[in-house]
Amino acid sequence: MLILGFIFLGLLLIVLQTTVFMLTPTWVAAPDLYFVLVAYLAYRVDLLRGLVILLPLSCVLDVLSGTVIGMYSALCYSGYLLLKFISSKMPVRESLYQIPLVAVSYLVVHWLVFSLLDFLLPDSLVPWSWPLMLFRAGLVVLCSYPLFSLFEFLNHHLLGKFSTLKILRSRSGNQFR
Repeated sequence: MLILGFIFLGLLLIVLQTTVFMLTPTWVAAPDLYFVLVAYLAYRVDLLRGLVILLPLSCVLDVLSGTVIGMYSALCYSGYLLLKFISSKMPVRESLYQIPLVAVSYLVVHWLVFSLLDFLLPDSLVPWSWPLMLFRAGLVVLCSYPLFSLFEFLNHHLLGKFSTLKILRSRSGNQFR
């Protein structure tokens, strides 16, 4: 049930992103809502479930984007694996690094995929712009706060642990106890 719920929510975010928030493919103020879901899955869901949820979402993004096929799959999976690896090695509380790490990983993953595609298809991409990418990373951070709350609510509701006190209370302490 958890997997189907997050796939449905991810499809809804993709439809919102590709129809409502993205007027043109190169529009500056288009937030990448799928990356917030990728980050949440990396933080809260085990590896197998996260990969199963991301498979149909990355395929739908590839079909709807109209750009280089496989680019969104590479973005989703590399972002997920990067965040999963880094968050498992962090010795500090989750609330201190979650949102800033989403922005940093967003920039790193997009730069790596852009560099790879620039090497393979040199004339097919829009030139890299740091101010534009920093602005988009800022949009991802702004969208992360409300979407993380929504995802946490959905996660607790689908797992049968619905309690408003648990949702409002932040996780504290060492996660490796």
